[in-house]
Amino acid sequence: MYVTMMMTDQIPLELPPLLNGEVAMMPHLVNGEAAQQVILVQVNPGETFTIRAEDGTLQCIQGPAEVPMMSPNGSIPPIHVPPGYISQVIEDSTGVRRVVVTPQSPECYPPSYPSAMSPTHHLPPYLTHHPHFIHNSHTAYYPPVTGPGDMPPQFFPQHHIPPTIYGEQEIIPLYGMSSYITREDQYSKPPHKKLKDRQIDRQNRLNSPPSSIYKSNCTTVYNGYGKGHSGGGGSGGSGGGPGVKKTERRARSSPKSNDADLQEYELEVKRVQDILSGIEKPQVSNIQARTVVLSWAPPVGLSCGPHSGLSFPYSYEVALSDKGRDGKYKIIYSGEELECNLKDLRPATDYHVRVYAMYNSVKGSCSEPVSFTTHSCAPECPFPPKLAHRSKSSLTLQWKAPIDNGSKITNYLLEWDEGKRNSGFRQCFFGSQKHCKLTKLCPAMGYTFRLAARNDIGTSGYSQEVVCYTLGNIPQMPSAPRLVRAGVTWVTLQWNKPEGCSPEEAITYTLEIQEDENNNLFHPKYTGEDLTCTVKNLKRSTQYKFRLTASNMEGKSCPSEVLVCTTSPDRPGPPTRPLIKGPVTSHGFSVKWDPPKDNGGSEILKYLLEITDGNSEANQWEVAYSGSATEYTFIDLKPGTLYKLRACCISTGGHSQYGPYSDVSEITTATGPPGQCKSPSVSFTPDGCVLVNWESPESLGADISEYRLEWGEDEESLELVYHGPDTCFEMRDLLPAAEYCCRLQAFNQAGAGPYSELVLCQTPASAPDPISTLCVLEEEPLTAYPDSPSVCLVLSWEEPCNNGSEILAYNIDLGDSSITVGNTTTHAVKDLLPETTYRIRIQAVNEIGAGPFSQFIKAKTRPLPPLPPRLECAAAGPQSLKLKWGDSNSKTHAADDMVYTLQLEDRNKRFISIYRGPSHTYKVQRLTEFTCYSFRIQAASEAGEGPFSETYTFSTTKSVPPTIKAPRITQLEGNSCEILWETVPPMKGDPVNYILQVLVGRESEYKQVYKGEEATFQISGLQTNTDYRFRVCACRRCLDTSQELSGAFSPSAAFVLQRSEVMLTGDMGSLDDPKMKSMMPTDEQFAALIVLGFATLSILFAFILQYFLMK
Repeated sequence: MYVTMMMTDQIPLELPPLLNGEVAMMPHLVNGEAAQQVILVQVNPGETFTIRAEDGTLQCIQGPAEVPMMSPNGSIPPIHVPPGYISQVIEDSTGVRRVVVTPQSPECYPPSYPSAMSPTHHLPPYLTHHPHFIHNSHTAYYPPVTGPGDMPPQFFPQHHIPPTIYGEQEIIPLYGMSSYITREDQYSKPPHKKLKDRQIDRQNRLNSPPSSIYKSNCTTVYNGYGKGHSGGGGSGGSGGGPGVKKTERRARSSPKSNDADLQEYELEVKRVQDILSGIEKPQVSNIQARTVVLSWAPPVGLSCGPHSGLSFPYSYEVALSDKGRDGKYKIIYSGEELECNLKDLRPATDYHVRVYAMYNSVKGSCSEPVSFTTHSCAPECPFPPKLAHRSKSSLTLQWKAPIDNGSKITNYLLEWDEGKRNSGFRQCFFGSQKHCKLTKLCPAMGYTFRLAARNDIGTSGYSQEVVCYTLGNIPQMPSAPRLVRAGVTWVTLQWNKPEGCSPEEAITYTLEIQEDENNNLFHPKYTGEDLTCTVKNLKRSTQYKFRLTASNMEGKSCPSEVLVCTTSPDRPGPPTRPLIKGPVTSHGFSVKWDPPKDNGGSEILKYLLEITDGNSEANQWEVAYSGSATEYTFIDLKPGTLYKLRACCISTGGHSQYGPYSDVSEITTATGPPGQCKSPSVSFTPDGCVLVNWESPESLGADISEYRLEWGEDEESLELVYHGPDTCFEMRDLLPAAEYCCRLQAFNQAGAGPYSELVLCQTPASAPDPISTLCVLEEEPLTAYPDSPSVCLVLSWEEPCNNGSEILAYNIDLGDSSITVGNTTTHAVKDLLPETTYRIRIQAVNEIGAGPFSQFIKAKTRPLPPLPPRLECAAAGPQSLKLKWGDSNSKTHAADDMVYTLQLEDRNKRFISIYRGPSHTYKVQRLTEFTCYSFRIQAASEAGEGPFSETYTFSTTKSVPPTIKAPRITQLEGNSCEILWETVPPMKGDPVNYILQVLVGRESEYKQVYKGEEATFQISGLQTNTDYRFRVCACRRCLDTSQELSGAFSPSAAFVLQRSEVMLTGDMGSLDDPKMKSMMPTDEQFAALIVLGFATLSILFAFILQYFLMK
C-alpha cells in the first residue's frame, strides 16, 4: 500500500455537508487560508482497505485502487507500521511525494516499484511501536476530495473510491492493514475536560508494546483491529480487541491457526457491536424555540460473559436530522456524557435525533430515532426598509417579510425620528402591509427609520436604521465668503449655509477663484461640504477674487458676490552692513546703511541697529536704535573699547534676516579718570570689628594714587573714614545689629573716578537689652485664672531690644526659684502661697546669650476664696422650697461683703443660677409637688470665687385638696334632709374622700357624720325648730404613702327643720329651692319680655308722634 501526496492548493475544493458550518475548530480550512494537499492511499492487488461509511457501516475496498484523502497543511499523517515493516518517503521528478510501507524482506516489495528501494534507504517511522487499535480522537478533521473533477485524472485508478478524511493525530495503518476509518459526521463541540484526561490515559495505552495478535506477515484489519504475521516482533501485552483480553499465544505460521484466530476475533467484535447496537433511543426534555435537552442511558450487557472487566469508557455520538426520519443525519455531539444540550436550532422545526454507542473504537448501530418539534417564537429581525419613491413632502417605503419562526406575521411596526436627529423614535406605521407612505414632510430633510415585525408570540428586534431624504429646492444664492486670515501664500475663507436650507440638508459648496486680473474667468479651487477652506500656493502681496456656489441633489445655485482679498507680504531681505560715517571719537561715532534689495512686497517701516561690546565673551546684543532713518550716531561709549554692529529691517511682512557684521575698528581713547570701583566687601572679625576690602578699578592710562572710603548709617550721613593707597580698612566701636553703608572712590592724576555702588551691611547681633517695664496684672487672675487666683501672679513686661537676634525665652527670678518661659510678654506664675510677698526680676535670652536682669518688683498674692456654706431647707411646700445657708447674724460675714450663688440642676443635668446676692435665704417657687430638686451653692468675696458645694437634694410636699364651697341642703319628707356639695377631681392619681360634719344647736364642737367618696348624704332623725350647721372638707388619700391630707372645711350651711314649705336654708338654701326656681324666669323668657316691652313703647311713641303731627 502506498501514500501519494501532491499539492492541490490551486484546486477549488468544496466542503462535504458535514463541514458546512458545523466544524468550528478549523476556520482556516473553511476560509481557504491553509495550503491543501491530496494524499492518495494506493491499495495494492490482494490487499483490502476498509472505510467506515457515513451510516456507520464498513466498506472494504479491494486492490488495486487509490483512495484520495485531503490534508489542509501539507503534513503527512502519522504512519504506524507493524513489526517487520518500514516506511519510506519517495519524491519523483514531478514533485509528488509517496510514502511506501514495505516489509524488510525483499520478496514483499510492491511490484509497481523497483527493487532498488532497499530498506537501508528508508526514513525512520513516525512511531516505533504500532498499537492494535485506533483511539477516538477529538481533533479537527480534514475535508476529503469531493470528486474526480477536483483533481487531474491521472490520480484516479480503475476504482472510483469515495473520498475520505483523516485527523492530524490519528493513525493510519498501511500495507496490508485497513486505513483508518473516519466517523460519519463531525461535531464542533470541544472535548470535555474529563474526556481529555481519559484520552491521555488511552494514548498511554496506545503507546504500549503490541500484543501477540500479530501472528503472520499479512494482516486483515476491521475497524482498526486485526491479526498480523509476526516477523519476530509481536510479544506480550494486552490485546487490541474491544474490551476483550486476549490470552498470549505462541506464534504460528500455519494458515489454519491464522484463520481460527481471525474467526474468534471477528466473533468477539460482532458480539460487542450487537451489545452497543442495543442502546435505547434518547429522551427529549425542556424543548424551547432554539434549544432542547437530550439524555440517554448506556447500553447494557457488555459486562456479562467471561470478559467482564471494562478497560475503556463508553463514548457516544448524537446525530440530528431536519429532513425527516429517513433524511440525512449530521453528527452534533461526540463524547462520554449521557446528556447533551442542543443549541442554535430553528424555531417551529421538526427534528429527528438518534444516538450511537462506541466502546474502544467499536461503534454500534444507531438507536431508534426520536422526533421533536421546537417551539415558535418572535420573528427574525427584518431587513431595513427601502425607499420606493420620494418627493419634496413625502416618502414611500417598502420592505420584505422576515422569517416568521413558526407564527404568521400579523403586523409591522415602523418607527422614525421625525427628522430630529438623536431625539428618539416614534411610531409612524403599524399594520400588516409591507409598504408605507409618509406625507407632509419637509423638503430636503433626512428622516431615520427602523422596522420591526410582530406575530402572536412577540415582536422581533428592530432592523438597522436607514436614513431617507425628501426632495428639496435648488439652494438660494449664498452670501459672499468671508476672509478669516491671510498669509503670505494662503488665505482662509469661511461662509454660511444659504438661507432656506435646513440644518440636516447636505449642501456641496464650490469655491471659485480669479487669479489673473486681465482674465475675468473663475475656476474652481475647492468642492466639498465644509463651511471653511484654506486656499494655498498663492503669490505674496497679490489681490485675488473669490465667489461661492451651493448645490444639492436638485441643482446648483447662482454664484455669490465676489470677495476681493490680498495675501500678506513676505518679510524683507537684510539691509547692507553698517558703515562708519565721519570721525571716530573716544565716546562715540556715526554709522549709515542702505535699504535691502528685496523689501518683501511692502515698504520698510523701521530699522533696528544693534550693538555689542567686542571684548565681552557673552556677545549679548542690545538695540541701540529703532526708526526709519538709515544712519545713527553713538554717544557715551567707553573709551578704548571695541564694538560690533548689525542692522535689520521690519515691514508689514515681518523681520528681515540679519546681515553680515561690519568691519572691526580698534580705537584707543585718551587717558581719563579711574573707572568706577567695584563694591567693597565687608567682613566681621571675632572681636566685633568690621573689615572692609576692595579691588583696584580700571586705571584708563594712569596709576591710582589714592582711595577714599566713606562710612555712615545711611547715604545722607556718610563721612570720610579713610583715604590712602591701601586696599583694606578696619572699623571699630560699632553698635550691635546696626545697619551701616559705605562707598569707595579712586583718584589718579586725571582726577577722581565715580563712586562705587553703595554697600549695605549689618553688624553682628548680641545679647538682649535689659527689660525696662515689669508689672503685675491685678485683675487678670480673676478672669483668666478663676480656679486659683490667690496662688498665682500674672506678670507682664515689654519686649526689650533683641540686638539683632530673636528672643527665645525669658528667665523669671522669684528669689528662691527661677522659671523659664517662651517668647511671650505675659506669664502666670502658679503654685504660690496665698497672702505672700515676692521679689521678682526678669531677663531676656536669645541665641547669643542672656541679657542683664531687670529691676526688682514686689508683688503679693491674694487670700484664699471662701468655702461654700451648708445648704438647708427651711420650709417645703407643694410648689416651693425655702432654702437657707450660713449664719445671717455673723458680723464677719457682714463685713466681708460675701456674695452667694445658688444653682439648680435642670432636666439636662446642667446647673443654672437662680440666685446671686448677699442674702442667706431664698424661696424657690413654681415647682412641682412631690418632686426632688438638686441644688449647689458657691461663696465669693474679694479674694475670688470659692468652689461649689456638694449637691443637696430637697423634695416638695404633696398638695392638700382645695376648700369646697358651702354645701346645699334640701329638706326631705319626714325628719330628714339631703346635703349636696361640689366634687374635687383626683389629684395626681390619688383619690379624694369627703368628710361631712354637723353642729347641732348650741353645741361647741362639730361632729363627723359621713366620710366617703360620694358628694351627697342624707340624714334623718332631725328635730324641728333646731339649728343645724353643716360643713364639708376634701381629704386626699395618698396611695404611695398611705397618708391622708385634709383640706380646709367649707363655710357652714344652716338648716332648720320646719313644717311649712318655705324655709330658711342659710346662705344658699332659698335660692336652691325647686319651687322658687320654678317661679324664676329663664334667660330666654327674660329676653323675650325685654323685646316685648321695647316693641310696646315704640308703638306707643309712634301713635303719640302721629297724633301731634296730624294736629
